[in-house]
Amino acid sequence: MIKLVALILCVLFVFTLINGSINSGENVETLTKITQEQEKQNNSFNLEKIKESIRNRKKIFKIDQISSNHTLIREALIERGYVESKASRGFNIKWSWCWEMLGVTNKNQIVNHFINHDEIGSKSGLTKNMNKLYQNGNEQLKDEISQIFPRSYILSNPLEKKAFIKDFNRIKDGIINNNNKNNEKLVGVSNDEILLNSDNNFIDSIITTKTNDIKKQQKNLEKKEEGDELLIYPIQKHIDGNKNIWICKPNANARGVGIRIFDDLNLLLEYASQGNDEFIVQKYIESPYTIENTKFDIRQFVLVKSLNPLVIFKLKECYLRFCSIEYSNDDLNDRFVHLSNYQVQKDFSKEKNKWSKVSNQWSLSQFKDYLSSDETSKKNNNTQWDNVLNEKIKKLIITTIKSWPRNGQNKGSFELLGFDILLNDQLEPMLLEVNTNPGLHLLTDNVKVHHKIAVDDLFKVVLDNQELWYNENNKDDNNQNWIKNLTQDQQIQYFGQWEPIYVDDFDKSIDHLSIAKPKATKKVEKPN
Repeated sequence: MIKLVALILCVLFVFTLINGSINSGENVETLTKITQEQEKQNNSFNLEKIKESIRNRKKIFKIDQISSNHTLIREALIERGYVESKASRGFNIKWSWCWEMLGVTNKNQIVNHFINHDEIGSKSGLTKNMNKLYQNGNEQLKDEISQIFPRSYILSNPLEKKAFIKDFNRIKDGIINNNNKNNEKLVGVSNDEILLNSDNNFIDSIITTKTNDIKKQQKNLEKKEEGDELLIYPIQKHIDGNKNIWICKPNANARGVGIRIFDDLNLLLEYASQGNDEFIVQKYIESPYTIENTKFDIRQFVLVKSLNPLVIFKLKECYLRFCSIEYSNDDLNDRFVHLSNYQVQKDFSKEKNKWSKVSNQWSLSQFKDYLSSDETSKKNNNTQWDNVLNEKIKKLIITTIKSWPRNGQNKGSFELLGFDILLNDQLEPMLLEVNTNPGLHLLTDNVKVHHKIAVDDLFKVVLDNQELWYNENNKDDNNQNWIKNLTQDQQIQYFGQWEPIYVDDFDKSIDHLSIAKPKATKKVEKPN
């Protein structure tokens, strides 16, 4: 302040000397009067405004007005002393729909997307990378992926389309009969063989031979053909059911738009060939875990603070989204039976909805209470959410994020993800999809609480304690091992309800993508 006043005095002094309006004996008194008058004027040189501008010039945020609700984002940043700017250039933190709209010019600008967020946030990107992780993994990793990810194919890729058709026909032709408790039964053994040979050893040899034939057929389905780079997954008995049902999803759409369910191959392929949309097809989980005979999924928020080193946070809270009609796979066209997305279910006639789920949602605490009394939960040792089911979901999240190419690392980037998870009838979590722009609309009492916790504490992670993330001994290309050493109380202090579930080492062998010049236009899609 003192320096600024002195500068004004000097400028006025020089100006008056040039114009010869001040005598040497009147300098101090005249300049003082002029300065006092200047300070009284309410103009751009108002010292309080200058002071405010200086104080906030390093705390500018921008939000692109898109379909998702950003009320909580704006409120949280203003509460932290940030000032919103409408200018086209310059910001410290920006929240937008996609990387291309962010206009990043340097790695110190904080933004809500990584350069390659489509690699996990688009349906085709997730499918491609999960399939690649499976293909390149060892037997243990392949088994893990098979347990959490329904096999999926990108229909615009000729090789994957071919693989899907084989997969569909494999089930249709009865190579694997999922109604049997054990595939190792007499399959293809003629009655004549058994009647003509009553010797038990001979019968045992037939069973062994036929069983080995089945296993060989399965293995052959996983082999490469004609230079194909894609493998067909083995069957997934825990989700397949007995009706050969598949779900077809447009790659770019959200909120359940364009999703159809089929058990007829020709109808599915015909639907996917219409228009210019890219479709993926995913094995439908025919036997979901239901509450009051109603299907639901879990919306779980995940925060990736860094891709290299990989640092993953999971929000301790989640919520359930229910369908409005009791589950049955008899009518595959009834969206109120099969799609639990709120944007779908809100159109269901409330007069017909006689069940007890307010706004078709449950909080985590409500789900925990239900699990503690449910017989299926007790049978599968999943009564304790914190020790069993929650740990399985953490493992699902970590495995999924590991499929995301880490070359998209950018120091200032973070990613808020919405994982959609469905439980099968054995209470095993399965990943349906990942959303890079999870909706933050405050539409129900449950999400009003959930979203505020998520947003407020998100900024604790990405904005606060920067001296811990990036100090002289812990630069942006070093490991973040300090997180591993935090006590639970310290984790809550630094991260609130965001729990760090995975912290990996920095990989120097990865070449990070450069910050590309933003594209002129980008199609804006609705958040999910």
